[in-house]
Amino acid sequence: MTAVGDVAPAPARRRRPRPGALIALGAAGGWLAFVAAHRLLSGRAWWWNLPDLLPPLLFLAVPLALAALVPLARPARAVCATLLATALAVGWPVAGVNPAALWHRPAPAPPDAVTVFAWNTWYWDQLLETGPSGEPIHDPDRLYRFLHAQAADVYLLHEFLYFTPEWDPVPVADVDRLRREFPGFHVAVAGELLTISRFPITLERPLDVRPWLDHEWPDLPPAGSLMPAYHTVKTLRTDLLVDGRVVSFYNSHLHVPVVGLPARSPDTADDGLARHDLRQANYRALAADVADNPHPIVFAGDLNTSPAMRLLRTLPDRLVDATAALDSLYPTSWARYGLPLWRLDWLFTSGDVDVHEYRMVPPGGLSDHSGQLAVVSP
Repeated sequence: MTAVGDVAPAPARRRRPRPGALIALGAAGGWLAFVAAHRLLSGRAWWWNLPDLLPPLLFLAVPLALAALVPLARPARAVCATLLATALAVGWPVAGVNPAALWHRPAPAPPDAVTVFAWNTWYWDQLLETGPSGEPIHDPDRLYRFLHAQAADVYLLHEFLYFTPEWDPVPVADVDRLRREFPGFHVAVAGELLTISRFPITLERPLDVRPWLDHEWPDLPPAGSLMPAYHTVKTLRTDLLVDGRVVSFYNSHLHVPVVGLPARSPDTADDGLARHDLRQANYRALAADVADNPHPIVFAGDLNTSPAMRLLRTLPDRLVDATAALDSLYPTSWARYGLPLWRLDWLFTSGDVDVHEYRMVPPGGLSDHSGQLAVVSP
């Protein structure tokens, strides 16, 4: 009880969060919610294809940048820091960072090692330039000089095609020159995929995605297409006889994930869903073939899949990511708007194939993708 004449203490006034604290907590919580949604929805929901395109480095850079707001979050600084630390931990596996570059040193290559060069040529020798009448400019001499400079035993090349102004793919006409440029090499072609090998080819197997689709797309391939296989075959397996041993080389260029980019197939009203279905079917077709393949495997190509995309983690466990052999902490292979922030090109091998060297090769203006040069020994 309060004695007569005593003054009752005033009730404690609750402190309102400061505007800076609300901003800091909102930003930290919002980013954590986005990262959690990405880890849950990437590769599962077709309508998440657009967020999937964000540069993977953001999953590291954003929480570190938002850490500057933590002092503003008083009296909830601990909560804000915890939200950001959780977002960093959840996003780290998809941030594309290669810490192994700090310590991994591949074993020296033996004399019989195989040099492999995988590259998206960007419509072969058709540069994205036009002449006086609007015709595309071709420079095959420059292209072949670049290819010969890699001195590879096996070339896994994509976009062995030309595009019309309407973005219709058409075959490359001058195959005779290709054979003259690589005398004694063996050639396999399926759609846009071209494998050139110094070693004899014992098997050519294009992997058709149609049996692995969840939906039936009636215009796959589109009627009247001059390259039907371009729309349905995105991986070409060639078995090569390498010093008396069969080794399987998989050459891949998978469908792009969003509308409005080249390779727009199938042309349906549900294009986002179609692309999602096609990309999943690509991975299923590969997994099924790898499961039945008893040979050592080298799998390389432009997967149109960044480290942030869940589909990359649906590859068969038998395939080992060769990223550790790169000397970059943040490997990239593709740039947009002059920003080299994405890696879309990958190299995997089975466990019985050693990777002695692996590096990205700048394309010298010939393509928007870097090439992948690797030295392996089965």
